[in-house]
Amino acid sequence: MYEQILGGLVAGGVYAALAVCVVVMYQMLGVLSFAQSALGALGACSMLWFQSFGMNPWLSVLLGLVVGAAIGVVAGWIMARYFLEASVEVRSAATVGFLVASVAIGNRILNGSTYSFPDPFGGRTVTIGGQGIPIATLVEVTLAFVLAVGISVGLKKTFLGAQLRAMSERATTAQLLGVRVGLLTVLVWSAGCVVSTMALVFVLPTSTTSFPPLAYLIVPATAAALLGLLQNIYMAALGGVLIGIAESLVLASRFGRYTDAIPFLIVVAVMMYWRRKDVWSEAR
Repeated sequence: MYEQILGGLVAGGVYAALAVCVVVMYQMLGVLSFAQSALGALGACSMLWFQSFGMNPWLSVLLGLVVGAAIGVVAGWIMARYFLEASVEVRSAATVGFLVASVAIGNRILNGSTYSFPDPFGGRTVTIGGQGIPIATLVEVTLAFVLAVGISVGLKKTFLGAQLRAMSERATTAQLLGVRVGLLTVLVWSAGCVVSTMALVFVLPTSTTSFPPLAYLIVPATAAALLGLLQNIYMAALGGVLIGIAESLVLASRFGRYTDAIPFLIVVAVMMYWRRKDVWSEAR
């Protein structure tokens, strides 16, 4: 069981980092981004092109993050230009278009072939309790919680955080008060794609080279974000790690074929929890 718990950190770190992005995008921009992992995967997959020139793994990763940032700029510009005044539901639905486009492009890039992605840590591991854990996994889990703390403090304690909170509540009013809503929207999307790209960079050397599974990592990440009710960044990060561990434990049991159902069960449970007051009020 101990081995399964530590093994679950590999996926849990990815889920945690993506879940933090999901919560941040929802809090700052009022959008539930279903394309977060797909956009990050595109940035991460661009490392293959840079690696073809014989670049150092760290340089390939750095340039992959630059590509991820550029993808975020494009997505942010589209959202700021055409969906700034739209409702949360419409903005969130628009990200499905990003997801579909990203999967199409990603499938074209990978094309079902096997690739060797650059591993900046060279596959090195740290032994904990007799179990080897990739250094990349520990870095990723740490990154998720550092981001959670930094973003939470930044939103509450800084002037930029106050602008972002105002923008998420009333974009038009914030714009009339001098907040550069369009620019901030682009910057938040770009930063979110950088974090998503970084999350995928650490898992790609040990993952499948098929693009759709990378894009659909948004499902467990969204389930983790929902554990914090899309408001608590710390709970989202912790939820990502716990989901990864839960999947690892279930996979090692006789119920292993139902591993993929765990995020869906969590989403259903949270939705029922959200609706409980309305249901009870109607019953009364």
